Amino acid sequence: MTADLSPLWISLKTAGLATIATFFTGLATAYWMLGYRGRWKSIIEGILVAPLILPPTVVGFLLLLLFGKNGPLGQLTAQFDFTIVFTWYAAAIAATVVAFPLMYKTALGAFEQVDSRLLQVAQTLGASRGRIFWRVLLPLSVPGILAGTTLAFARALGEFGATLMLAGNIPGQTQTMPMAIYFAVEAGAMNEAWLWTAVIMTTSLSGIIAVNLWQKHYERKIQSSSPGAVEAYEPVNGRGQKSKSPQVVPLVKPELADSGQGLLVDIEKQLANFTLNAAFTACQETLGLLGGSGSGKSMTLRCIAGVETPTRGRIILNGQTLFDAKKRINLPAHQRKVSLVFQNYALFPHMSVAQNIAFGLQHLPKPLRSQKVGQLLVGLKLQGYSDRYPHQLSGGQQQRVALARALATEPEVLLLDEPFSALDTYLRSQVERQLIEILSTYSGVALFVTHNLEEAYRVCEKLMVMSGGRAIAFDSKHRIFEHPQTVRVA
Repeated sequence: MTADLSPLWISLKTAGLATIATFFTGLATAYWMLGYRGRWKSIIEGILVAPLILPPTVVGFLLLLLFGKNGPLGQLTAQFDFTIVFTWYAAAIAATVVAFPLMYKTALGAFEQVDSRLLQVAQTLGASRGRIFWRVLLPLSVPGILAGTTLAFARALGEFGATLMLAGNIPGQTQTMPMAIYFAVEAGAMNEAWLWTAVIMTTSLSGIIAVNLWQKHYERKIQSSSPGAVEAYEPVNGRGQKSKSPQVVPLVKPELADSGQGLLVDIEKQLANFTLNAAFTACQETLGLLGGSGSGKSMTLRCIAGVETPTRGRIILNGQTLFDAKKRINLPAHQRKVSLVFQNYALFPHMSVAQNIAFGLQHLPKPLRSQKVGQLLVGLKLQGYSDRYPHQLSGGQQQRVALARALATEPEVLLLDEPFSALDTYLRSQVERQLIEILSTYSGVALFVTHNLEEAYRVCEKLMVMSGGRAIAFDSKHRIFEHPQTVRVA
């Protein structure tokens, strides 16, 4: 007698369709919940994961109320002379509902594991939300998403209670392998029950083992290191100009020059421990933000870049308003022409050096894009590293790639958030010289955050000393170091 393999095909068909449905709906829902901060978040989260907690028969009963002949969706489909209950479509819907929470929670966890600084730096490089999702967030979440897809398939393949309630047990139509096992045991056909049990276990475990092996290979590829070398460079002075002793700049309400060129910042942001009050102007110069940890230096940069929103105030760059609380203007980060270099450089680990540098140049034709990347590689002494990945570079090389990527978009403001903090003493000295050389030819405003006095003196032309979220001094580096106004500044 030929074995009836219909439970296998029905199970694969319903589980496959359910996996496809949960993949797209789970990803979309996880991405939406990642950015959702509304008051109903906990309630929505509870509803989304409910099928994972409720007994399958309860889920099946609720689906029966929804799709039954007296249910709202049942009455809707009846108008088209179509019935879902007790068909294989019902089995697919039941499998989709019970598998959805696994896909959703795993995808959400994968999204949350991606370093938020990578998403923020992508914004400052001019990338839209859609491009950030497809080029940064999704590729870096692939291991978790693949695991969620596998778990969702395994859960859909083994679904029993909800399927029995909504689709019934009709041999050749809705009878899946779990139901074939149950009714085989009831009929005393233990060999048939063992057969379907072995098929389900083999299918599910094979998928899970394959994903685990792939994940280990992926992690080794990302985490393995092959450090390069950092070359020494001769330092140059300031921006190629002789040092002058500028006049004292009092701490008053900032205003731009008559030309309107330069950066004006006059913002306030309420934080957990203090209130940030930053007010200053900067033209074509390197301004250092000096202060201890938690003084508000990095938050000031993040507000200028657009990855944080001030509570009130305004930010104006070369006559264009980037933020104005009163006028309800808040230009998105990707439209501000501001580049931000994070402490850890935030290089995209899945992209090569050339791809990292070219990330913000997608609006250019490919020949021009390649030409500009080549020029930056030469200018920052990175020839021969274009095809390497961040984990194959030393700290100094990573820092130069981050600078090249930030400069590639020709920003009007370059924000440097403690760019040497991740380097040891030797590398710090080498890379600092290279940075001074780069800033000597940069035509925009550069803000350099540090808590190191010596770094601030060597790199910057002017300094703003911050403490407790407020600027307590703003002057040339010579005046601040030689004639501090207060004991705290000294």
